Amino acid sequence: MNHSFMLYSPSDFSSMDLAQQAAMDRYNGIFSPLEISAEAFKAAYDTPDIGPHIEKDYKGLSYLSWPFAYRYLKEHFPTYFVAFEEKTIGEVVFGTPGAYYLRPYLTDGCRRTVALIFPIMDRKHNSIKELDGRAISDNCQRAAVKAIATFTGLGLRLYAGEDIPKEDEKGQSKLPLQQEAPKQTTRTSKASAAAKSAPEAPGAASAPAADDAGAFDAKTALTTICKVNPFGYADEKNSMALGKAALEAIGLSRATEVKNWQQFGNVAAAMMTVWAKQEEMVITKTEMTEEIDLVRACSSAEAMAEAMKAFVAKKP
Repeated sequence: MNHSFMLYSPSDFSSMDLAQQAAMDRYNGIFSPLEISAEAFKAAYDTPDIGPHIEKDYKGLSYLSWPFAYRYLKEHFPTYFVAFEEKTIGEVVFGTPGAYYLRPYLTDGCRRTVALIFPIMDRKHNSIKELDGRAISDNCQRAAVKAIATFTGLGLRLYAGEDIPKEDEKGQSKLPLQQEAPKQTTRTSKASAAAKSAPEAPGAASAPAADDAGAFDAKTALTTICKVNPFGYADEKNSMALGKAALEAIGLSRATEVKNWQQFGNVAAAMMTVWAKQEEMVITKTEMTEEIDLVRACSSAEAMAEAMKAFVAKKP
């Protein structure tokens, strides 16, 4: 039987830094594997407590924020932590522009798992071509969450598209920005029926249906609300700034990225939440959710603005 050996000489290591030597060891499988039992993995995978901490990005994808991922890691596996392989000492980014990636792994300081490959992306899940400190920091946290999920099972079902146990089964309510927009099927159906039964005036053009994607213009809707200034700012510029802050709060940079009224309801909810925080408004989560639902139920920017005014008027 033939065997192949990789031989080293002192000169091979003299040109390597510690990171390169460690990489050579890993290449040859020289590390003590960190093992998690099937029972511990399943218990972490089925953890129901993470439900209240699940958030959604601008595409509606669910994710667990890194502070909570670390919290549950320490509760289930207190000696484990996430580390990153290094290209050179202190440098954790591998790859080239447009194909940068991180290599996170889980360890207890002595043993470790294999490393994942985690692409460095922006908030829209696009590869980043130009790096900066913020991009590296943000992606390290995201990569850590995925490493925790992959190797321990904590939050892994989010990546599999499975449902987390519903919060309302435990008597808990969702955070305001996690609320789904109320379905408007009944209202739309009634409006459509009324439109069909109403006699059409000679020469009148038919109005577009409320759910017609081409009839929705998020930029116009947001501008309308900001100009109405339902939050009572002394300067209209502050109202516009609130609109921008609301978009950023849900991971968007422009209103044109919002495609329908249901998504715009998230923008309106963010405006209310950001304003309430700025004003240090005292309100319970349940009351805030009810107020947001009233705004979400509106079918025009003008109606939303009026509902927002009513909300502002309730501030103590």
